Amino acid sequence: MSPRVSLATSHARRGRFAAAAAALGNTLGRVPLAAEALPIAGAFVCSLLLYGRIAGVAVEPGWRALAGLASFFLLFVQLRLIDDLDDLERDYPTGHALLARREARRTRVVASLATSALLLVALNTGMGHARTAAAAATALAFAAPFVFKRLLPSRPLACFPAFEGAPFAIFMYGYFLWRDMAGRELSLYVVMCVAGSMWAGYEFWKFSRKVGTTALQPYHLSARGIRVALNFLLILALGLNVSLSRLAGLSQTYAIYAATLPLVWLVWLNASWPGPASRPGRPRWAGTRFIVAVELGLLAEILLK
Repeated sequence: MSPRVSLATSHARRGRFAAAAAALGNTLGRVPLAAEALPIAGAFVCSLLLYGRIAGVAVEPGWRALAGLASFFLLFVQLRLIDDLDDLERDYPTGHALLARREARRTRVVASLATSALLLVALNTGMGHARTAAAAATALAFAAPFVFKRLLPSRPLACFPAFEGAPFAIFMYGYFLWRDMAGRELSLYVVMCVAGSMWAGYEFWKFSRKVGTTALQPYHLSARGIRVALNFLLILALGLNVSLSRLAGLSQTYAIYAATLPLVWLVWLNASWPGPASRPGRPRWAGTRFIVAVELGLLAEILLK
């Protein structure tokens, strides 16, 4: 084979590989919450490790842990799909031009929800507590927009327990999966602290991800309302992090880190809160950075000791 032919073949292979990688990236990018997959996986792993540490039972990696991780991510994808289903009327207003697109979108979302439900049943076969927890989280996720929101259309904040209870129920799924795996129980206080710590990070992401943009804020809150909510979530995270460090017998170094991190975010948030003259764009403290910092600290403390 001549050098030119060999070089052309090599370039063609690289071109095909690049095209395949780009296609895979585009496909994954269209998966709901693809950008948040690592923080979601981190929350699941941290939860199992904390339950095991507190109970004194090592977490055994295996098919049930992998099935639980897949279920955990699916529950969040399902939450996003339910939100998409609820937003169809807003995204595709009444009109002949948009009616067909709206119905096509509805069909795809409903099919995706049905598929996720079947997968959840299959993944949690033989794990009664986990299956029940997944069903409860699914039921609450549907009830929030299609029951509570319909009953209280003019009072969005009254629906807060349902809408934010759904992700909390997903974080509770991690405990019930661990219970099926370990065959042990933990006190309600322990479970609430672990699930609550992960939930506080999730809520911080939810309420901060649109700060500095013109997008509609959660519950139609004003900038001041969002700021108050974020400050409350960081204070809650501070209390939960310190409680967890004591419950799990974590080091004093980690306890200092767990207490300092929310305080740093509190100062950072309030010192750089976007004002009327600020440049558009999300601040650096917003999004998943806080929960990722929490998870990295926990993983380093538990796995490297």
